[in-house]
Amino acid sequence: MPATFEGFGLKLLYPDNWTLVERAEDEGDQGATFDLPGGGFVSLETLPITREDEVVLGEIDQMLRGQYEDLERDNATLPGAAEGERAVDFRFYYLDLVVMSRVVLLDAPAPTREQMPIAGRILAQLQAEMSDFEAAEQVFNAILQQIRMAELPEET
Repeated sequence: MPATFEGFGLKLLYPDNWTLVERAEDEGDQGATFDLPGGGFVSLETLPITREDEVVLGEIDQMLRGQYEDLERDNATLPGAAEGERAVDFRFYYLDLVVMSRVVLLDAPAPTREQMPIAGRILAQLQAEMSDFEAAEQVFNAILQQIRMAELPEET
């Protein structure tokens, strides 16, 4: 039975064996992080309309390069991607593991913009050791599709 996340204008289904991480008060309510059972995480964050994709991706690249050697970066094309959607795969070694971090920038759907008028994009990230990444990739793609297809709540 899937669990349901509701926040920042979105209602998303996710596996009930994922753990929604409590956010610190200073992190606000503009994002969510889910821990995967085998290790790794999925993170969703709203970004203001003033943040350009290249700036965001550059900051992530720089942060990862500061922590890990031999970082590889490739653009990715995802199934069902909307026009203007950006996806980048980062690969690096941690201990003796290959870690994949997929970052996707997509338009904030109407319900998010209704609740948070300054939100322009959603940053979605799946990061895990390669075998855990592959196991979670289809679910991550389903979450992205739920964001793409989000509609305004029905008025009662």
